[in-house]
Amino acid sequence: MAKKLRALEPRDLALAADLDLEHAWRVEYVDRGGHGYVAIFTGQSAELRARDYYDAIERGALNSRIADAELTTASALVSLPKKRRLMR
Repeated sequence: MAKKLRALEPRDLALAADLDLEHAWRVEYVDRGGHGYVAIFTGQSAELRARDYYDAIERGALNSRIADAELTTASALVSLPKKRRLMR
């Protein structure tokens, strides 16, 4: 019998070598609400770190992080002053 997923628990979970970035690995998942998440790992031990992250999601060890991501909203964008061009 399949276990029943909680509201923010990952529904689809994938681990794969990134096709765009050389030597990079990615973890992708979609929660029951249909929200998608992507984590890309590069550098030393990228595959090992991606596998550890994948395993942590699969075990449910990151549920609180998923919930935090669901509840936060993007802050308002702030326009920075434009650079003045030096006249010569």
